[in-house]
Amino acid sequence: MRVNQQYDPIGDLKAETWVNTYLPDNAPVRISSKGVFYSNYCEDLLEVDTSDSMPNQISLSRDGLCHLLPEALLVEENRLRDPKQRSKPFTPVKERILNFFVPLDTEFFHVTLGLDNVVQNLESETVEVLLKSLYDIDVQTIQNPEIKKALPLLLQASEIRGDYVLIGRLMTAITGFQTEIHRVFRLFSDTTGNEYNIPVARIVFYISSLTNKEYAAQYQKLGEFVQFVAEWFFPVEQAYEYAIKEMGHPFVLDGTLTLDYNTYL
Repeated sequence: MRVNQQYDPIGDLKAETWVNTYLPDNAPVRISSKGVFYSNYCEDLLEVDTSDSMPNQISLSRDGLCHLLPEALLVEENRLRDPKQRSKPFTPVKERILNFFVPLDTEFFHVTLGLDNVVQNLESETVEVLLKSLYDIDVQTIQNPEIKKALPLLLQASEIRGDYVLIGRLMTAITGFQTEIHRVFRLFSDTTGNEYNIPVARIVFYISSLTNKEYAAQYQKLGEFVQFVAEWFFPVEQAYEYAIKEMGHPFVLDGTLTLDYNTYL
């Protein structure tokens, strides 16, 4: 699938959801439906071309109105009966027929686009009501953007809790930074002097090229997010720590090797 570089890969995201997420409201689109053969093997949204084209060109794998009509209405009857005629390519004819139905497919897509937008708004409102009634959390008062994105996950907290691989992937998706969670042991001592090795969940965010000021701001911002994740998705009384590490710099012999921020060899 081809999209502009500022857009993320979409996987099997529904076309209406993608348009509502990435394109401006009421953005003009032109829909091209490829048909059931593609939908059996491909994601719903085949291709999007927004490069200097108005309207935006969107190719879908789903059936269009053309594909719902009997084939006999689109080609000569003798051609369907005669195997030799049927085997001849009629791509130009098919293209003209598909182009004829493009305005109708586009109009129908706008209808489903509006319905998808309504559904998304209802889901958002429902989540806010559930969070308020179940957890006494007012979404409107949350300022941290990462926490705000993670709030709907509270409804699945019982399934996510303790799955550090999944939690790491979710934190990567929410923050946009590669995130890993490792189990390490830290030495602690009690008031009587006895020492214990305690398992600790170590969260590492890989972010490159931060200045001192950017590092301090990012560390504080991520700290709030980590505290939220630990409270709701870590096992009870699980000790944790977090760090921001440098990444993306290749090793150069006799050069400066950054192990971590403020740590060099």
